[in-house]
Parts: sequence; C-alpha cells; structure tokens
Amino acid sequence: MKPRNIHLKQAEAEYINTLRLNDSSFQHLLRSHPGISLGLDYISVDKAHAELLRGYFTTRLASVGFDSDYKPNLEGRMLEELIDRFFWQE
Repeated sequence: MKPRNIHLKQAEAEYINTLRLNDSSFQHLLRSHPGISLGLDYISVDKAHAELLRGYFTTRLASVGFDSDYKPNLEGRMLEELIDRFFWQE
C-alpha cells in the first residue's frame, strides 16, 4: 500500500516532536520502522504504520491520558485526536 501524508495541526506536530525527543518508546518505534517519515507538519505512513502509531497512541492514552475522575486530560484529548487522525479510510 502506498504511503500517505497525514497532515498535523500545529499542536499535534509539537506534541509528536516532544514525544520524538523525550519518549524512549516512541524513539524506539521510529527507529524500528523506517517507513514512518516525520515532516514538520505531517507524517508519511502506509496503512500498517498508521495502525502501529494508533496502537502506540492508544497505549499511551491508557497510561497518561486520564485524570483522577477518568476524564481525558489535556494530553488525553491530544492522543484521542491523533488516534482519530491516523484512522485509515480506503
């Protein structure tokens, strides 16, 4: 399947860049999958890599994305947006 450029809002791009710089599991994911290409305001991925990123964002959402009342916090809302953005429609 041919890669697509998934365009990001500025806040999403900044969040992804923060993960790239500070999160070792995200760094490992990127190193292990050279088919994921980061641009300034987009990520180029094929369907399999889009699903891989959605899985990463979903796992991170479960671990850091909710407050004590189980409502999405600021990071959780960002992760929910990214999960939706990387949904692959044919």
